[in-house]
Amino acid sequence: MRKLLNQFQSLESLKKIIIIVCSVIMAMLVGSLLVIASGANPMDAYYYMILRPMSSVSSLGEVSMYFTPLLLVGVGVSFTLQCKLTNLGGEGQILFGALGMTLVGVSPLGKSLGIFSLVLGALLGMLMGGLYASIASIFKTMFNASELVVTLMLNYIATQLISYIIFYHLRAGAEPQSAKIGTMIPKIFTGSRINYGVIIALIMVVIYAIVIYKTKFGYNLRVLGGSIKASRYSGISEKKYYFIAMLISGAICGLAGMMQVAGNTGRLMSGVAADFGFGGIVVALLGNLNPIGIVIAAFFMALISSGAVTMQVKTGIPTSFASVLEALIVLFILLGMAISVYLDKRKKVK
Repeated sequence: MRKLLNQFQSLESLKKIIIIVCSVIMAMLVGSLLVIASGANPMDAYYYMILRPMSSVSSLGEVSMYFTPLLLVGVGVSFTLQCKLTNLGGEGQILFGALGMTLVGVSPLGKSLGIFSLVLGALLGMLMGGLYASIASIFKTMFNASELVVTLMLNYIATQLISYIIFYHLRAGAEPQSAKIGTMIPKIFTGSRINYGVIIALIMVVIYAIVIYKTKFGYNLRVLGGSIKASRYSGISEKKYYFIAMLISGAICGLAGMMQVAGNTGRLMSGVAADFGFGGIVVALLGNLNPIGIVIAAFFMALISSGAVTMQVKTGIPTSFASVLEALIVLFILLGMAISVYLDKRKKVK
């Protein structure tokens, strides 16, 4: 059964890679038409958006501020997608992870612990992110509620709750934001914003690869994602694996929130989650749930997000074009997969 599953997944992976490559090309072509319509040169736009951010260590430091959370959320979302669950609640889980780091970082205990406060903040952030994601898995396993709807709604609850906490309970000064945490993640290079959070994110990718491809848990996740009937025949508990997958996914997204506070903003504030929840889903889809693919996709998405500002300054194209490009990529990927499923069904009928 394991050999049949691997052969089936190899064929499916090849199809998905072709769909992904074609989707990126189509998205960039459609994006070029939008750029031309705005009176700018598409070559200039894509140069400043994708190539210019790689021109110096300092620029790569800006890219890393997007790369780390996108990579972590991409890995987290991939855990759920492996068993055909979809975690749209990355934003809320990021916010709770950021809250966990903030509670540790601004406390007298956290300030006295120094660098060890980052470890405690990471653990609390992952715990809070995981527990918040588990709400969706409880609704899924107990009431058969759609995890897409539940996780999406939980984002709005988390956004409003964190805004309330920042405004009334953790507010420090005139602006609605917390005090600065006592310890930040150390930088790797002088004169660049690249910090050791990048290393931790890459380690999480390695852990993801080991769990998915080298453990019984990962194998069972893939069986569940490949066929519910096959998983039931093998005695795999859907409820158990759905719950654990969502818990792990939320914990990793919570770690991304911790990284945002400890490696970037230095404090809890509105917008700390940015669009990383949605961006992480794009990363997982672009990377085809493959560890190496996820890293490449996260870097590509980070280039787009980081270079959007430079593109606006140099060409006049608004930064929102980056969000449009991301949405086009997702649209074409979903369209390609839908066409693939339709063609497979037609072959079976014949």
